[in-house]
Amino acid sequence: MKCDTIELRQKIMRLKQEKLKLEAPTSFSRFLGYINPKYQCEWFHRLIAEHCQMLLEGKIKNLMVFMPPQHGKSEIISRNFPAWALGRDPDLKIAGCSYSSDLAEQFSRSIQRTIDDKNYSAIFPDTYLNGSNVRTDSRGYLRNVDLFETVGHRGFYKAVGVGGSLTGTPVDIAIIDDPVKDANEANSTTYRQRVWDWYNTVLSTRLHNESRQLFIMTRWHEDDLAGRILRAEPQEWTVLSIPAICEVEHDGGLSERHIGDALWPQRHSLAKLMKQKARAPRDFSALYQQHPVIEGGNIVKRDWFQTISLADFKALRFREPMHFYLDTAYTKKKSDDPSGIIAACRIGNYIYIYHAMQVWKEMPDLLRFLPEYISAHEGNEESKLNIEPKANGLSVVQMLREISTLNVKETPTPTDDKECRLRVVSPRVECGRVFLVEGAWNEEFLDEVCGFPSMPHDEMVDILGYAINDLYEEDDDIDYDNLDKASFGL
Repeated sequence: MKCDTIELRQKIMRLKQEKLKLEAPTSFSRFLGYINPKYQCEWFHRLIAEHCQMLLEGKIKNLMVFMPPQHGKSEIISRNFPAWALGRDPDLKIAGCSYSSDLAEQFSRSIQRTIDDKNYSAIFPDTYLNGSNVRTDSRGYLRNVDLFETVGHRGFYKAVGVGGSLTGTPVDIAIIDDPVKDANEANSTTYRQRVWDWYNTVLSTRLHNESRQLFIMTRWHEDDLAGRILRAEPQEWTVLSIPAICEVEHDGGLSERHIGDALWPQRHSLAKLMKQKARAPRDFSALYQQHPVIEGGNIVKRDWFQTISLADFKALRFREPMHFYLDTAYTKKKSDDPSGIIAACRIGNYIYIYHAMQVWKEMPDLLRFLPEYISAHEGNEESKLNIEPKANGLSVVQMLREISTLNVKETPTPTDDKECRLRVVSPRVECGRVFLVEGAWNEEFLDEVCGFPSMPHDEMVDILGYAINDLYEEDDDIDYDNLDKASFGL
């Protein structure tokens, strides 16, 4: 009886595989299950596959797919779609692009392994590569990690990193899979412009009237490549945006999900997603929900800062040293360009901004002012004055070391722009780790930091970042998500 049940199951599996084999050449979603019997195809995977098929068949010209990290978009689009498309039309010319040539070449190797598979040959016998299945007619056709050609046809697949060359390469289908590597790149104005320039001067110049574009991205920033393209030509693109947590009943008719349901609970449970959201709501909104702008639009919001009364702070502080962070003005000729200074200390795992102010002083007056300011704002022998050696900062450092007993420290010269640096430290503020000691200076400080980048001055943006990085420098491995404020007397 048991043997009969096993045999029946095996027969059913064979019939299912035969059915997949019959359907795979004309159905991309069925191809996914046919070429990899272990593939778990969820509803949103089928939805993406159907849109890819519409693109290949000319029903969609340009497609953008926005999905959360680790939800299988690259497996479908970058690893499997080119193989299926070349099976359907071995004359296709496909460019696969990603943030690095290494990742693009990984996709290329995966595509080649699929095309070499005997199951692929069984449904697409006319599409094969040099060296596939010991064929004798493949000489002269290129096959390497970044470029392979279909034997007997005009088709090819070219792997290229963003910024790489496509000179002389006409493209029928251009695939871009995440043109940015991480938050630092996404938040860098310079890098975003570099990607935009590459798209306009390299990739788009290889397209013709019938070319199709397929972008898959996790949204990092409102001004990323997708954002710029959609602002420039929204009518040219079909956008498939699938959030990690359902926001509209049934995803607006795409699914059976209800509001609040996780997209792939077997892999990424709602509890896990909510924990991620609690850690960094702004980043979660962009990466997981595909909304790179939170209402209000500021990088740092006013209500992220905690406040504490002067009396409570003094009772809490005990002997923690106060440190100072200075951003010097560029030139004495710019009378509207102030220096900025912050007094801050760390107690437990919280940072307390004790005081902040802008200073319009030229060098001699600034040198006299700094010791007075430090003395008046709880400075002592353990206090350090941190100065970035830009503008006249290096001169200030050198002269203070000669004429004073202050502990002067040069901060590292930044390599990223102000926006990028503020976005990197903003999760500390967002999670309630930064307190302002109540004072008349609070509003001006909040206006400048929370109004960035539209405010006329941004000194406080720089030195807030310096303070946060410096005061957390020694123990960045602390689990900030599980700290208890009560343990610090709050």
